Amino acid sequence: MIAMVAATEVDARELAPLLREEDRLEVLALGLDPFQGLLQSLAGAREAWTYRADGQLVCMAGISPRSLIGRAGVPWLLGSELVVRHRRFFMVETRRVVAHWLTQFDSLTNIVDARYEAAVRWLGWLGFEVGEPFPLANGTFRIVHKEAA
Repeated sequence: MIAMVAATEVDARELAPLLREEDRLEVLALGLDPFQGLLQSLAGAREAWTYRADGQLVCMAGISPRSLIGRAGVPWLLGSELVVRHRRFFMVETRRVVAHWLTQFDSLTNIVDARYEAAVRWLGWLGFEVGEPFPLANGTFRIVHKEAA
């Protein structure tokens, strides 16, 4: 059974060494170590969740407002290798959560590591427009964007 609970710094500390290699490389390309990246994401989050399967950490996800004014959200998700094991749940749940976030925000925007092909495909499947690669920090990224209906 998969449970969703409010994310905490303790969860971030647990997930950091368990990140999928691609997630870890994405955070490093932004110039952060995995724990710093998770803490930074949590710090600005309007809401953040930890998903656990039989007590094991699958992923953390959340959304932050892009600014104090306006209605743009910045969604994020970092996961362990268990995301693959629970792929069907992950796909259904992320589609549900994105729809929920689009009731709170007029648009969702973030970046994804251009090398992270599985994430780029998943974001496209979720209906995000995926931009052209551009250099940033220590890597190459793509802007992903989705408007509310």
